[in-house]
Amino acid sequence: MKNCALIDELRISLEKGLNILTGETGSGKSIIIDALGLCLGNKYDKSFLRRGTEKGVVEAVFYSEGDRLKSVLDENEIEYDDGNIVITRIIYRDGKSTARVNGRTIRLSLLKEIASLLVDVHGQHSNQAIFRPETHLRFVDMSGDVEKEKSEYTDVYKKYTEVRRELLKLDDNKDEMEIQREIDLLKFQINEIEAASLKEGEYDELVAKRDIFRNSEKIYNSLSAAYGVLHEGDINTIDLAGRAVAEISSVSQYSEKISSIYERAERIMYELQDISSEIRNCREETEFEPYELEQLETRVDEINNLRRKYGNTEKDIFLYYDRISERLSEILNRDEKREELKGKLQEIESVLEKKAEALTEKRKTAAENLENELIKELNSLDMKNVTMKTVFERKQYSNDGADNVEFMISFNLGEELKPISKVASGGEISRFMLAFKSIIADADDIETLVFDEIDTGISGIAAQNVGEKLSDIADKKQIICITHLPQIAANADSHYLIEKRNDEQRTYTTIEKLDEPDRINEIARLISGKNITDTTIIHAREIIQLTSNRREC
Repeated sequence: MKNCALIDELRISLEKGLNILTGETGSGKSIIIDALGLCLGNKYDKSFLRRGTEKGVVEAVFYSEGDRLKSVLDENEIEYDDGNIVITRIIYRDGKSTARVNGRTIRLSLLKEIASLLVDVHGQHSNQAIFRPETHLRFVDMSGDVEKEKSEYTDVYKKYTEVRRELLKLDDNKDEMEIQREIDLLKFQINEIEAASLKEGEYDELVAKRDIFRNSEKIYNSLSAAYGVLHEGDINTIDLAGRAVAEISSVSQYSEKISSIYERAERIMYELQDISSEIRNCREETEFEPYELEQLETRVDEINNLRRKYGNTEKDIFLYYDRISERLSEILNRDEKREELKGKLQEIESVLEKKAEALTEKRKTAAENLENELIKELNSLDMKNVTMKTVFERKQYSNDGADNVEFMISFNLGEELKPISKVASGGEISRFMLAFKSIIADADDIETLVFDEIDTGISGIAAQNVGEKLSDIADKKQIICITHLPQIAANADSHYLIEKRNDEQRTYTTIEKLDEPDRINEIARLISGKNITDTTIIHAREIIQLTSNRREC
């Protein structure tokens, strides 16, 4: 982070496991979360830029090998090597900002999509997946064993969509007049291609032949000149070569070297004679007939006309011809074909309905188990009056089934069930997601979780339970948690202290990873505030030791 709020420049390397961030109220803990939020695609408020600066930078480096993430990066042609993802957000004084992923500038909407596959942020102001009903189905599927039913449904659904696509293609959403126009056009194109009697490779052959005709006079004159040098006239190359061969022949018996030269010279003389004959024949074959050139030009123009309309090569034109012939046949026989496809669609839909019902029933069982487990987990987090229901509504067949799913919940006794986004406070939703993630941690491929305000409204045993659950999830995920409670902070694998400091001119925020003695002092501060005594130090050591003992069990 650079030039962000109270931060001049700050770097933090977060570890695997449970990363705890603590600090006094107003020390700047929210700045860290807000900065991370910028990297996740949140809206930039120019008041976040450090006073007196023109621009700031927030950069986060992630490591992930999630399949969904790889798919999104590949679809958007973003380079992705060794699992490293570098997200950069540059912010400016005029309120504008730019976002980059692995050096590539991208839209904020794409940044949000990518970031949502890397980090889950849970807090009062976070835009969480749990608030979006369209994600609830995925959560139900993750919590239950529905893969077999889902796979069977998907296989049938693919066949269903293929037949529907064929049906739509028959008329292509056109009225009868538009269809007749298409028939006329297709017939014209088919007749035009057939009338051309095109042969594969013909165009290149014609162009080569045309070039010869266009340059026939030049070719004739050059060949005549070459033939004259080789064979015509009182002094020509072949006669001179013959005289040279005769002279060498007369002395070739005196030396092997001269004999070798004679053999080579003789071969060259014969080769020159062959070349001379070929040049003469080629010259005699070179004719210039204006009407033949005109015919060639006409044929090349005819093929170029086809190439402009139907494809660059003869092969492309033939493929287009096959395609439009098939389309014409489909249209002319569409009534018969339509009835055939409708019958096929009914058969597939009957099977699809059974597969959809089986998937729905499996999901309802999974949702009921999820509700029971969540209530049990939430009770341990001092949320004893929670009631929850997963509401299923039927929708049209889609690639994920025929179910719309939404979580309805009440956090207080006597209140009616409402969508989770309408009833949960920041602390409640953080604890709800903690319970939720503890259930689906193995199935969820998002590897980093951020919890802010998770300790709101709890203390004592409930706080201890929250800390233990964070610790348990941290065995499988990286967790970043801001807390004020020692029972939670004591579970840290890595503990960071955020402090506000002053120099002569400015106030700034720092963050420091604590060693064991400093960690004990910080836990003691969380227990008793500024009045740290030997007793609170002993107490701090004790709760750290207790969390350590629990992990070892």
